[in-house]
Amino acid sequence: MSTDKISLNKTDTDVPVVKKKPYTYQDFVDSFNSLDPQNMGNWPVPVKLTIYVFVFAATLFLAYLLLISPVMGEISNANNQEQTLLTEYKEKDSKVRNLELYKAQVMQMEDTFGQLLRQLPKENEIPGLVEDINYTGVGSGVQFQDIKVEAEVTREFFIELPINIAGRGDYHAFGAFVSGLSALPRIVTVHDFEIVPVPADKSKSEIPVLNMTLQARTYRYNEQADENAATAAGQTATGANTAPAASTGAPQ
Repeated sequence: MSTDKISLNKTDTDVPVVKKKPYTYQDFVDSFNSLDPQNMGNWPVPVKLTIYVFVFAATLFLAYLLLISPVMGEISNANNQEQTLLTEYKEKDSKVRNLELYKAQVMQMEDTFGQLLRQLPKENEIPGLVEDINYTGVGSGVQFQDIKVEAEVTREFFIELPINIAGRGDYHAFGAFVSGLSALPRIVTVHDFEIVPVPADKSKSEIPVLNMTLQARTYRYNEQADENAATAAGQTATGANTAPAASTGAPQ
């Protein structure tokens, strides 16, 4: 029995190799146009990856929009409220720390206000004040021509009493007179100050003589304003107390 030998040359065993075409951007675009919705498993890998990325991005966006954004808004509002409360706390803490200082300042203001009230003349002290003004002028060298007390002018919290004064003297006498008015124990202010020189032919002195007119004003506390305020407060309190009583009646 003969054995047939088969010789295989090297050229007979070589298999032709087909080079894989590179995947281009155009292929990527064309793959979207040729997608089969019924056969998603066979979609190209780049297409699947692209879809996965878009789905993941859309999921993150919706999660941020629906879940994270409202929580961040609440956190921001809570931070703003925290800052507001912290500011209020600091203000109240500052007031509490300075409470004793405020009390001392209020007591000082009340004491100062009481001193000012004591400097205001009472109604029965007005004639004595006019006499003090007259003595001050005479002691200063002013020759009074007229001192006239005008009608009182009522203000909101005080009553103003104008006193018109006309006199004659030199500059030094007028300066001493005004300085004396400021030294009186009662509050006196000077207004409508006017100085006119006396003609030389009518003056018997070598020192220039002047005619002076001014209005001195003194003040006293308006006690009627306190009475009116107390009456109004009492009427308000009475109205507030009677209103609930009127509404307690039950229907028959």
